[in-house]
Amino acid sequence: LRALLRAAAHGKLRVMIPFINNLAEVKEAKAILEDVRQSLIRESVTIGQVQFGIMIELPAAALLVDILAQEVDFLSIGTNDLIQYSLGVDRANPNVAYLYAAEHPAILRLIQHVLDKVPTAESHVSMCGEMAGYPHSVPLLIGMGLRTLSVSPTAIPLVKAMIRELTLP
Repeated sequence: LRALLRAAAHGKLRVMIPFINNLAEVKEAKAILEDVRQSLIRESVTIGQVQFGIMIELPAAALLVDILAQEVDFLSIGTNDLIQYSLGVDRANPNVAYLYAAEHPAILRLIQHVLDKVPTAESHVSMCGEMAGYPHSVPLLIGMGLRTLSVSPTAIPLVKAMIRELTLP
């Protein structure tokens, strides 16, 4: 965190905390960041401001997102883990990996819940994970209200082309 705050003096920086499942964890992470910031100020180290965000990758965080969003500058829906933990499927286990389904109705409802509870105008919501780059998911995600997708470099040209073809209301 010291290095991140020092680097923020030279440009825009965002810090995102993974695997959050309750408000106390968000507050604790923010308090730690503030303690480090105050320590650097006392040492007269030049620092910059950072935006603070969390990953929504656990079902608990998705269901509490309206409360958690009040404490952060941005959110990212982490689909790989959200799908795995919501469906109870180890995507790396070949015996059950076929049950890992990005477009399972429960997953789509969790994503829509996040988007409904946290309007993008109030808190920036993005998505990362493989689902953000699945060609069949992109129109659905854009239609649900997502406007920022983080995808692997190899998926960028296809995702950009797909988005350019969409017509938004």
